[in-house]
Formats: sequence, structure tokens, C-alpha cells
Amino acid sequence: MFRLGLIGYGGFGRFLHHAWQSLPDVHVVAVADPALDTPPPGVRGVRSWEALLADPEIDGVAIATPPHTHAAIACAAMEAGKHVLIEKPPALTPIEAQRLRETQARTGRVALVDFVLRYTPLVALMQRWSQTRLFGPLRRVIVENYAQDATLPPEHWFWDPTQSGGILVEHGIHFIDLVNACTVAAPVHVAGYGVRRSTHQMDRVLATVVYEDGLVATHYHAFAGPGFFEHTSIRFVFDLARVELIGWIPRVGRLVALVSPETETHLQELPGLQVVQRVPVVDLPDESRPEGWGLTVAEAEGRSRVRVGTHTYHIDTFIEATFALAASKAEVYREGLRAVLRDFVQAATQPDHRPQILLDEALQSLHVALRAAEQAHRQAVDGS
Repeated sequence: MFRLGLIGYGGFGRFLHHAWQSLPDVHVVAVADPALDTPPPGVRGVRSWEALLADPEIDGVAIATPPHTHAAIACAAMEAGKHVLIEKPPALTPIEAQRLRETQARTGRVALVDFVLRYTPLVALMQRWSQTRLFGPLRRVIVENYAQDATLPPEHWFWDPTQSGGILVEHGIHFIDLVNACTVAAPVHVAGYGVRRSTHQMDRVLATVVYEDGLVATHYHAFAGPGFFEHTSIRFVFDLARVELIGWIPRVGRLVALVSPETETHLQELPGLQVVQRVPVVDLPDESRPEGWGLTVAEAEGRSRVRVGTHTYHIDTFIEATFALAASKAEVYREGLRAVLRDFVQAATQPDHRPQILLDEALQSLHVALRAAEQAHRQAVDGS
């Protein structure tokens, strides 16, 4: 039984506890929060995280406090001999990130960052398709996130970059890490832009990241609307497929693809696949040409051999489809968090286990987010 301490027991800390409490090999034995009045049943409660770290019965801690405290608590936990699962972002400055790296290397403790999107089924599938190049190289990722701000009054720490890092660091880092997980290439150009609602509320941000393999990603986040109008889409553009995932915890989506008999079988990896249309490529109209232009017989018959950039592919069918997980958003989110904790516990208890994301990889995602956020704050414009 892995004995876990939970630092931070606000809304998200309680949500983590709820998601994890049924895992058979992990037990939350203590929680720490300065506002804690009554601990949950069967769990010890303390008001300071220092007191929790002094508990010799705790094997590791999960940190769910405001972002500006993450690095200091994580380093103190590792110094106290505890493994650490850190809620994103792991740090707010390059100096804090370096201290995390050095402390982890010196203490040998496991330090894992809760990038839960990597552990959700549809995102994991896009990562596999990117790595195997099943539909050619990943060329483009477009993230658009329209989020609610009803729970974020002007005085909330979310709007203070010294406490949260700003939208691109506090929230956008999830998606920056998602893209980083889809390529082994390093980011070579990062740009950021912002729009301010007021002097202390920058509620719309845009980041562009270009990778050395030619992958281009854009990330747009707006925290400016009602909760019932939230929407997130993540579009992946491969040479032969365009896939859109819907929801910040994705569970539905749509696809168009040019396939061969071999690659078409891999579409069955998409859960709940429903084919909308399936057309031989020789019968596809070419709407890139004016009406009446037409195709020559040679052009139509030669469609089974297509060129995209410098790559040539053999295909014969156009597929348009939708797909959907059977589980609800809450269930997918919960299972993702459970997978994160299982990965963390395995890394802490089995020396040969390699977690899905190492600390250095998480800090690379942080580095990109910090660079984009710095430029966004420096170049922000006023909007109404």
C-alpha cells in the first residue's frame, strides 16, 4: 500500500481525492490545507504542508496548491525523502525549474507532473499516430479553447501572473505539453501575444510554436465567457489525415483521411467510429479547380499515388468519420487522473519503470510556456 499525502484540499484537491480513493494499492492517509476544518473520514488533517512532510508514514505527496507554491513545496518534499506528484505548472520561473531539476537529481526521488491529457485515450492515440507516422508526418496542431471566467473574479490569483504564471502557463501548458509529446523535435521558435480586459486581467492569449521538424502549433485561449458556452478543439493535421478532438478532456471528434487498405484498418482504433462517407479517390471532385475545369483521365487514374510536399503515398479511398468514447467527460477525466497516479506509484516503487513523462520533459513544456507568456505580457494590447 502506497501511502499518499495530499497538499492542498480546495476544490481541485477534493476532486483528486475523490478520483483516487477507490484505487486498491494507494491510500490518501493525510491532507494539508490552512483552511482545513474537518478532514475527510479516515484521513489525518493538518493545516501546514511542513507538518505533513514531517510525517514518516507518508511515502509520497501530491501537490494541489496555487501554482506559485509548487516548486518550493516539491523541493522541500524531495528533501524530506518524499516522492512528488506536482499539479501543473511545476514552477513559474526558470530558476525554480532549475532548482526542481537539481533537487530531483540529488535526492533521487520521483518527480512527476500531472499532465493528465497524455493519459486520456484520444490524446494517447494521436501521440501514437504521430510517432508511427501512420498517416504521414504531423504538420500542424491548432488548439482553440474558449473557457468560462465565472469562478474567476478580478481578485482571484488566476489573474496574477506572479501567482499563476498567466493563462499560457497555468492552463495552456497542458496543450503545449500535448504537442511536445507528439514530436521528438525541439521547439526552435516561440511567440506569444495577449489581449487585456483590464490592467490586471489578460483574458485572451495566443502562442505560436515552430519545431525543428517543421511542425507548427498555435494555441489560443480565452477565459471570457459563460460556462455553458465553453468549447475546446484540438486539430491534428497529418499529410493524409485531419483529426479534430472536441473538449479540453476530449471524448468525441471527427476525421477525414486518405487511406490504403492497410491504413484504413487502423481507423478502427478510434472508439465508436461511424463512417459518414467512404468514396474511392477516383470519384472525388476536385473543388480546388474552377467549375468546368475537369480532370483528365490520366489525372483521375493517377490519384492512387499522391504527393504531399516531398512525400509520395499510395492511397485509394477517402474516408469521413466521427468517433466518440462511451464514457462521460467526468469518467474520462477521473480515469486519466487514476492513470497518472498509477504511473507515479509505479515509478516510485519499481526502479525499472519509466513514467510516461519525465521531469526534464515536463520542464521543457514549462520552458516553452514561460517564453510564450513572457512575450504575451510584453506585447499585450488593450481590448474591450
